[in-house]
Amino acid sequence: MHKITHIIDVKPYQIAAMFSNGEIRKIDFTPLVEKFTALKDPAVFAKAKIDNYPTISWDGLARIRELDGSITSCSLDFSPETLYQLSTLQNN
Repeated sequence: MHKITHIIDVKPYQIAAMFSNGEIRKIDFTPLVEKFTALKDPAVFAKAKIDNYPTISWDGLARIRELDGSITSCSLDFSPETLYQLSTLQNN
C-alpha cells in the first residue's frame, strides 16, 4: 500500500511528492481539478498538505451531509493509491 510521506513541490495543478517506497513522483491533478473546481484557484491549490492517512488533502473543500441532514465542511483528499497511479516517476 502506497502512502505519501511528504510534499516536495507544489505548482499549479502539479505536486511532486515522496511516497513510502522512497520514490519521488509528480502528480498531475489537471483531470481532478475539472471535477473539483475549488482547486482551480492556484492559491487554494497551493494549500495542499499531508493528512493523517497519509495522503494529500485540502482543508474545508468538501461537504458531507450528516445523519440529521445538516451539511458539514471537511477535507478534500484522494486515495494515495489513486495518486500513485496518476503520477510519474521523477529523475533524482
